[in-house]
Amino acid sequence: MTSLKRLESEFTSHKIYVPFTDKSQITILQSLRDLLEKFDLPYRQSNSINNELRSYSNELQQFEAFSTLAKQIRNNEFNDNVDLVNHFDNFQAVLSKSLVRKLYPLQLLSAFHLAFSQNACNFAVPGAGKTSIVYGAYAYLKSLDQNNSCHVDKLMVIGPLSSFAPWEKEYKECFGQFASVQRMSGDLTISKEKKLQHLYAATPHEVSLISHAGVDILLNDIIEFLKRNKTMLVVDEAHRIKNPDGIWGKSITEISKYATARVILTGTPVPNGFQDIYNLMKFIYPFKHKEVIGFHYQNLVDMTNETDLESPRIQQLKRNLSPYFIRIKKDDLQLPPVTENNVFVNMNPIQRQLYDQIESKYIKSFKKDSSATFMDMVNKAKLIRLRQASSNPLLLAKPLIGALEENDLNGDIDPNTRYTKNNEIFIDDAEFLRNILNYYTLETPVKFQKTLEILLGKIIPNKEKCIVWTIFIQNAKDLQTYLLTNEINAKLLIGEVEQKEREIIIDSFNDPKNLDFQVVIANPFAVAESISLHKGCHNAIYLERDYNCSNFLQSKDRIHRVGLEKDQVTNYYYLISRDSIDEVITQKLQIKINQMNEIINDDIPLFSRIDESDETDIITALLDNYAARV
Repeated sequence: MTSLKRLESEFTSHKIYVPFTDKSQITILQSLRDLLEKFDLPYRQSNSINNELRSYSNELQQFEAFSTLAKQIRNNEFNDNVDLVNHFDNFQAVLSKSLVRKLYPLQLLSAFHLAFSQNACNFAVPGAGKTSIVYGAYAYLKSLDQNNSCHVDKLMVIGPLSSFAPWEKEYKECFGQFASVQRMSGDLTISKEKKLQHLYAATPHEVSLISHAGVDILLNDIIEFLKRNKTMLVVDEAHRIKNPDGIWGKSITEISKYATARVILTGTPVPNGFQDIYNLMKFIYPFKHKEVIGFHYQNLVDMTNETDLESPRIQQLKRNLSPYFIRIKKDDLQLPPVTENNVFVNMNPIQRQLYDQIESKYIKSFKKDSSATFMDMVNKAKLIRLRQASSNPLLLAKPLIGALEENDLNGDIDPNTRYTKNNEIFIDDAEFLRNILNYYTLETPVKFQKTLEILLGKIIPNKEKCIVWTIFIQNAKDLQTYLLTNEINAKLLIGEVEQKEREIIIDSFNDPKNLDFQVVIANPFAVAESISLHKGCHNAIYLERDYNCSNFLQSKDRIHRVGLEKDQVTNYYYLISRDSIDEVITQKLQIKINQMNEIINDDIPLFSRIDESDETDIITALLDNYAARV
């Protein structure tokens, strides 16, 4: 592109006309004027442009002043500001009348910040009560006079299907009555015609619930709804729209232009890099997002790769963003204590034999290949097989190769996947295969036995409830059968359980008085987000764990969150097979947890600093563990 300097002769000998037709070009016009002044080039502006630039300058000054006040609220440093103090007092008075649930101090501050800003992010950790915070801000904005530009009377929540029931229940908890709700995703019985009737109704339902994927399908209809209704637009689990080029990200940021208030909710604002914040800020300020962030997208990518998280650029980014978000950290919640118990078990004879056969074969291959890494698909398969053998040898009979080729690396294996024999992973031994296929006729997995022992000894007699976590779907089903044979009723919360049934199970489980069943068996990949189980359950047994620290901590948060009594102890039991890969995973996972706890306490936690995809050190640690034992 030709620079202005090279065009200097053209400016002195000819007139160049630059049209201004769209107010959205105002920042470009401002930049052009700054360049002309920099190079001392003469220019003239029309009266309309003068007015637009003056208006733009005033708007920037007002926004800067607003940002300063928002930051004072965020930092709880507004006691010397009489106007803000009066505003806060009025806010509390409204909430005392509108809400039947009292917000704890940090929730109250967060709700006030959101109501004052109207466009803001809440990056509170799971279990901090983000839904109640939103309802607090919504209650205040709804109380304003209808002619007030900040008034809202409709709420549209975009989130995962699992979040719908919690939003409905939390409304009842906060306002003392059920909301008028229209779900627009997840229920096949809701026709498109019914969705359109809601969106174009003269008096639509107060709360609209739609999935991230559902927005693009109804994009223009949602825009029309937002144009006609004063709506607070909320994106729950907003890290799902972090990609500015993705369909979800594009469609949701597009509709944000027509909302009266905009809210971002996520505990993981930058899971992969600082660039993940770009689309979140673009959502809350679709017309000002560059001024809010202060950096271009590529700058954010570059900053992610910086080794020094205290670098001046990163600190400047945090200062730039600080007025527009609040983060409640885990330590801020002051939750009651937990007990964590490593429960070591000795494998039964057949399981021990099968595990040792597999391990000795794999150890030789790892030693032979000094460059063995977790990123290699075959090595991943081997480590999954070791985890299966340490938990329940019958899992070894299930197909694995096909699932790995489809990148299903969580061990959540599809039993219909075609089995392809691979002697790098399986042992070609008739007795070995016969013992696997007939395993349940030979013995019961020791972890099943230990789970039953814990339930009968500590949970069931005291009429308490317990959630059992397992990585492997077949383990969940087989454990349920085993518990039923021992007269313990258990329900499954796994991916194949339909949403309606899942919500019924969660409701019953969360009711301490309902003892139709006291045990839920869950898979963390299916019950990772937006679900609270703390009202009825304070015990968790982990049949096995994988290397993913984020999933593990999220599963713990299902029963340890805001709302517990001060003296309520939450108990975790981690079943670990002795002399197995379980010991290595326990060791490495604890290192990750320590690292994660440091990251979580940052204002904008960069979770990519903990690599959840490459676990090459697991192989090294397994070799060391094996050498120490053998």
